[in-house]
Amino acid sequence: MKQQSLIATMADGAVLLDAEGRVVLVNPTARRLFRWEGRKLEGNELCQELPDVLAVELQPPLESLLAGDRDSSDVRCSFGEPARTLRIVLQSVRDATGESLKGIAVTVQDLTREVELNAAQSRFISNVSHELRTPLFNIKSYVETLHDLGDQLSEAEKQEFLGIANAETDRLTRLVNDVLDLSRLESDRIWNLEPVELRPAMEQTLRNYRLNADEKGVQLELDVDEQLPRVLGNWDLLLQVFDNLVGNGLKFTASGGRLALRAYPWPDSCQLDPSMAPTSENPTCELTAPLPRLRVEIADTGSGISREDQERIFERFYRVENAVHTEVGTGLGLSIVRGILEKHGTQVRMVSELGVGTTFWFDLPLEDADAEELRLARERRSPDQAALLG
Repeated sequence: MKQQSLIATMADGAVLLDAEGRVVLVNPTARRLFRWEGRKLEGNELCQELPDVLAVELQPPLESLLAGDRDSSDVRCSFGEPARTLRIVLQSVRDATGESLKGIAVTVQDLTREVELNAAQSRFISNVSHELRTPLFNIKSYVETLHDLGDQLSEAEKQEFLGIANAETDRLTRLVNDVLDLSRLESDRIWNLEPVELRPAMEQTLRNYRLNADEKGVQLELDVDEQLPRVLGNWDLLLQVFDNLVGNGLKFTASGGRLALRAYPWPDSCQLDPSMAPTSENPTCELTAPLPRLRVEIADTGSGISREDQERIFERFYRVENAVHTEVGTGLGLSIVRGILEKHGTQVRMVSELGVGTTFWFDLPLEDADAEELRLARERRSPDQAALLG
């Protein structure tokens, strides 16, 4: 009974076989992994109960153990849709003398998440390497040309080459900074959220982009009440959100267009009529929900984003290219925005139509939000911390 209780509580899947390879005991985890829920397995041969692709993989090592040719075997295989990757370890169980085979212990580990993270990490490293290679190659090429052929180049050509090298250096700096920002967001660091006045952050962002907007002929608007309720947030991170979204909007907005920042309380509270204030004759009513919100919108009248691009817009290194968008970016800005807002227990959403414009929006918790509920919201929305390079 002790052995059965131990096996039943194991985090990994566990199956006990007798000396003929028949099932003696199966724990709940193994039943879930092999989709054996509700089936009677005891007394049946293991490979007859497995999906064909697993049976083919396990039959040879299992027969080898049953014949006494080896004492253990380690098999990795994938099956199902969506595919799951399992590590299956077979271990002989012998009597005290070590001569007689009493059975076989089968341990099953689900490696699906680990495999996915490793693949995501490899893709991320590959993408970073590719993105770094291009500006480095351009910098080297133009600097090398200046070094080798400087006397043969006109002053205008020298200035052009230096300008290109300088622009590529800026591009390289942006990429490195964005990658470091992603690493910070997905580390185990605890980000402190404090009461923040949001209007000054929005005003500062618009001041930073005023000159750029004037040069493009784009009108910047701030539609925010003078007295907004304070939110729980990180000032520097929220500034980065506004900077990325406003900068992104300007890239896609042509001359004559508009870009607006809006913020307003989202009506998830119980609005209490003063005449119905709680008294001995009236029922009481909570003035706010456990997690009150402030909605923030960044809306432009730019070129819009196609439905196909909308499905991938938050992927790392994904760029939307069209006739309006000519400035080269890192393709990481919206991934950073998503990561920052997940740290605030919320998520960024968008709506866009080609030729009409795009609006990004998100909700931030007010300063009197329930701290425990906010923590749970962050944990639900945050990606797996192990996906640092995913």
